[in-house]
Amino acid sequence: MDLQISLFLLFVLFTAGHSFSCYECVSMTGSCSDQKVKTCPSGFSKCTSLTTVTQVGGINQKIKDCTPDCVNGSMNLGIVGTTSVCCNTDLCNVKDAPGIV
Repeated sequence: MDLQISLFLLFVLFTAGHSFSCYECVSMTGSCSDQKVKTCPSGFSKCTSLTTVTQVGGINQKIKDCTPDCVNGSMNLGIVGTTSVCCNTDLCNVKDAPGIV
């Protein structure tokens, strides 16, 4: 009987699944030095790192979080530019997305 219980518990532990984690932060100062680890909700299987630079006011915003989907790329609209970097492994968004040049 003890063997059956032990095998059942072992099965439950190994099939419980692995939670996906990303770094999370929002910074208006240009650095995500205070980033924290966030366990992503169900369906959020990618991490993202975004940088948005606004020429008016000199805002340099950094955002990191979990996301359900994401596209790598950048866009420059003159006074506002943004760069998005996506990845799909645990804690892969440790680096900030590059700024717009």
